[in-house]
Amino acid sequence: MPYPALFRRLWANRDGGVAMEFAFVAPPFVALVLGILHIALIYMAQEGLETAVENAARLVMTGAAQSMTTGTNSAAGMSATDFKSAVCSGISGKDSNGNAVTYSGVLPPFLTCDRLTVNVQVVPTGCTSPTITVPVYTYDKTTGKLTGTSAGYGTVSCDGTSTGTNGIGSTQGKLVIMQLAYLWPTVSGPLGVNFVNQNYGNNRLLVATYTFTVEQYLCPTDPSTGVAQTC
Repeated sequence: MPYPALFRRLWANRDGGVAMEFAFVAPPFVALVLGILHIALIYMAQEGLETAVENAARLVMTGAAQSMTTGTNSAAGMSATDFKSAVCSGISGKDSNGNAVTYSGVLPPFLTCDRLTVNVQVVPTGCTSPTITVPVYTYDKTTGKLTGTSAGYGTVSCDGTSTGTNGIGSTQGKLVIMQLAYLWPTVSGPLGVNFVNQNYGNNRLLVATYTFTVEQYLCPTDPSTGVAQTC
C-alpha cells in the first residue's frame, strides 16, 4: 500500500479516541475527586471539633469544672489533666452538693485524644483586649503523635502570657477563652493537591475557639470545716 494512502487511513481512523481522551481527562478528574474527599473529611473533623469545644465550654461556663471534686483531687476543681480527660473520655466525681456525678466525653469518636490540645485561659478583670496564646506542639516522628500537649489551663495576663496551669480557680463572671486544637492527618494528593499546613508530618492543624462569660455557681463545702471552698 502506498504511503500516502496509509497515512490517509491512519488519519481517518478513530479507534482508540475515547481511550486517548480519557487519558487526558483522568488525572485531573482523579485529583478533583481526591481533593473533594479530603476537604469533606477536613470539614467533618472541624465541625466535630467545633461541637466538642461548645460542649466542653459548658463545663466551665456552668461551674461544673470549677466545683467538681474528682478522685485525683481532694480540693474543688478539675486539674488540667482532669479537664482534658473530661473532654476526651469523660470523668466522674462529686458535684458542689456532694452528689456523685459523671460527665461524658465530648470528643467525637473519629478524633483521638493524643492529637488534641486543650487550652483554657481566664482573662483577668479589666482586660479590654485579651490575647490568646498559640499552644506549642512537640511532634514525635517515631509515634506520629503529639507530646506535651497541655497548652494552658489557668489565668493569663492581658497579653496572653500564662500565669497558671494547674486549675482555673474562681472564675465567676469572668471572660474565658477556650481553644481545642487538633492535628488532623492528611496527605498530599496528585497534581499538587496539598492540605498539609504543618512542618512536621502529614498533618493539618484544626482549631476551634469558644469565648464565654462564666455564670454564677455554687462552691462545695469542706466537710471537715463546714466552710465553702474557693472554686
